[in-house]
Amino acid sequence: GSQRWRRAAAETEAAEAEEAAEAALLAASPDGWLRSILDELQQSVEELSPASARRLRAELARDHTPFAPAWRASFADVTAHGVCGVCGADLSAGPLVPAQRARLREGLLAAAAARGPLHGLALRAFGEWVSRRGYKYVVDGANVAYRNQNYDGGRFSLEQVGLLLDELRRRSGGAAPLLVLPKVYLTARLVPNHTQPRVVPSKERAAYSAAEAAIAKRLRGSEHVWAVPDGSNDDWYWMLATLVLADSGGGGGGGGGGG
Repeated sequence: GSQRWRRAAAETEAAEAEEAAEAALLAASPDGWLRSILDELQQSVEELSPASARRLRAELARDHTPFAPAWRASFADVTAHGVCGVCGADLSAGPLVPAQRARLREGLLAAAAARGPLHGLALRAFGEWVSRRGYKYVVDGANVAYRNQNYDGGRFSLEQVGLLLDELRRRSGGAAPLLVLPKVYLTARLVPNHTQPRVVPSKERAAYSAAEAAIAKRLRGSEHVWAVPDGSNDDWYWMLATLVLADSGGGGGGGGGGG
């Protein structure tokens, strides 16, 4: 009984301290307090119900609030580029909430399983492996290698991958990023210069330069490289890695982006 009372007292003190801190912030900076509340709301709620949205708008419209007249809430359309239709501000992309990450994770595993049982098992094993690591960055190697290569003579550039890995290691104080790369780019004598390596004719394949061959050899011996098995979609892997790392409190920054 005494332990329950002490625990209840501690919880009460913690709640009172939090309320006091919020009151102090509200008194010192109403805008800062409201912004912190809205940021917390964005992080924890996937989507406001219409009733909650109407109530929020009504509360901010009251003249006697500490936020008047600087704050007003309006319903607005948002463009495909994230621009507010009312104030014209560029809206920042909010992070996925846990429920959204869970749905996307299950969708990736289902897509892999639909390709074949072994693909599903391989992706699930990768997710379990990543969950035991603490990567800050995840690199979609194929997209990095093809970036800015859309011109006559452009090709898969493993040197671009090597440069990015070195830069990310420098930014993270020496910690290695995770590289996800289709197996063919690490093991084949002739690598495809195409984003669909399984359908590229042999005449569109090319050998690595000496510098790239050295990079490929280094990557094959690295514990921070995951070679995606033939027939799997490498996007499944880097996307799953970011989701798993986000759930485990890791970084998971990065992704892909060709061009």
